[in-house]
Amino acid sequence: MTRGVSDEIVEQVRQAIDIVELIGAYVDLRPAGKDYKACCPFHREKTPSFHVSAERQLFHCFGCGVGGDVFSFVMKHEGMTFPEALEMLATRAGVELPARRESTGADRSQLVAALRGAVRFYRGKLKGASGAEVRRYLEGRAVPPPLIDAYYLGFAPAGGHALLDAARRSFPSEVLVQAGLVGQGEGGRLYDRFRERLVIPVLSVGGEPIGFGARALRAGVEPKYLNSPETAIYKKARILFGLPQARDAIRSAGEALVVEGYFDVLALAAAGIRHAIAPCGTAWTPEHLRLLLRYTRRPVLLFDGDEAGEKAASRALEVTLPIHPDVGIVVLPSGSDPDDLVRAGRAEELRELLAAPLTPVAFMLHSLRRQGIDGHPLIARVAEMLARVGSEVAREVMLDEAAEKARIRAQALRREVGRLLEVRARRPGRGAPEAPAAPAAPQRLTPLEEAILRLAISEPSSAGKLREAARGVSSVRDAIREVLVWMDDRARTDVAPEPPELLRRAAAELGEGVDIAFLMQEAAPAPGDQFREDLIRHLREQALENEIESVGYEIRAVEAGGSSAEKLAGLLQRKQSLARELARLRRHAGGAPG
Repeated sequence: MTRGVSDEIVEQVRQAIDIVELIGAYVDLRPAGKDYKACCPFHREKTPSFHVSAERQLFHCFGCGVGGDVFSFVMKHEGMTFPEALEMLATRAGVELPARRESTGADRSQLVAALRGAVRFYRGKLKGASGAEVRRYLEGRAVPPPLIDAYYLGFAPAGGHALLDAARRSFPSEVLVQAGLVGQGEGGRLYDRFRERLVIPVLSVGGEPIGFGARALRAGVEPKYLNSPETAIYKKARILFGLPQARDAIRSAGEALVVEGYFDVLALAAAGIRHAIAPCGTAWTPEHLRLLLRYTRRPVLLFDGDEAGEKAASRALEVTLPIHPDVGIVVLPSGSDPDDLVRAGRAEELRELLAAPLTPVAFMLHSLRRQGIDGHPLIARVAEMLARVGSEVAREVMLDEAAEKARIRAQALRREVGRLLEVRARRPGRGAPEAPAAPAAPQRLTPLEEAILRLAISEPSSAGKLREAARGVSSVRDAIREVLVWMDDRARTDVAPEPPELLRRAAAELGEGVDIAFLMQEAAPAPGDQFREDLIRHLREQALENEIESVGYEIRAVEAGGSSAEKLAGLLQRKQSLARELARLRRHAGGAPG
């Protein structure tokens, strides 16, 4: 679960959320018998294969295999971790979680509440008389009213204490300081951090305000962009501006555009290009990339078309390639940025560039040649890039591409890359680039394991018998036996676990991605007395077969080693006894279940 939160609270949250209502807010669910159906939100399909069970409070797609409970859906759809999904659903359900307090003393809920209040305050000022100039500014930047609302843009008035005066009626001053809304000067004097600026809220993956970017409205005011300071809930290296607004478009496009600034995101959105995100006033980090990879496996870098933008793209590649090699780079016309192109009416030209991003190799060669670098220096720089690639397979593909496009011998380039990898491996604390973690394979249950869990969830009192019968059955994994132990303990308390609880326990033992199709199949008959007897008999047969085989190995070892005749006789007698027990069970068998 998550630190400081008990299983009981997690279950309280789950029971307070109706899965049909939750998922129905994301997709168009239609009744289908006892269940509901829709086209799957996680893969493209024309015929609905995505099922939601109101009775079992589970969902499953029979097309792509994804399934789970309310937590699983939010984690998958919103790209959240379990703690983030729990917090989001707890807020929706009105269940209070144990406060996560920092050393400063303020908890997350207080900080978020203060920031929400600030968003309302700034939005009110933008829409009021004092925001007329800012509205004209946004109109000049081609940001239409729907985007102003979608990104919650606002206006921080001049004066230095407008927000402070409004907010401290509801929040202690220390909370406003810890939220990054108010600064504290000499002598403890408090003042508004943002003054006479367009404010752009930064949202968490769950859509909560956690910080702000603020742009100066008058020429010569420095800094042009002022960002919230790092706080207990706002960590710039782990946050991407515009991600909640872009999430659906990213899934639809199959990629995400990584741009440099807030207005690049807004300008692209105004042009109908909604899958752009940006770091919040900081360089691209591994944490940014890992966050984005929750939503797409294809980041595309779209930085300014000048020397600084090219360098920023190169640095972003250095961060990206050791973790994830499938990245594209769009090179813009010299001296332009996405915002410039959109405002100049060149959005169609921009779309054409986005349709054909460069590979990392093509970008590197383009950049080096633009700088006049060729020959051996070019080979050395390309080799440096290739040595950063974490995937050996991807590195080989890129190496062949570089050799072909640069018209150099692949063997020479391969030797140089190998030399750099060896040097890196010899450095203290440094090794070869870390390969990206392979996605966890779906945890497929065997028909026998499915039969065990179907019976256990239908008849919790049978969990103990199943656990004993499965002892020694090699085709039943230890994780399934652990689930049976848990279910047996629950059955003894007369509190039968619900299907979502079983799923979450199975995920805890086997890992996320357990295939739950067997829990959703209406056609499957409900387990009954005969099913239970046949299943337990089948498990005992398998256990006996395994034990007979094991004793057989011991007999052969004794015979080969020339051990005592007494030991051999005992083993033979044991094998005959097991064989008689197996024969007795088979005489009464009515067929194996599953």
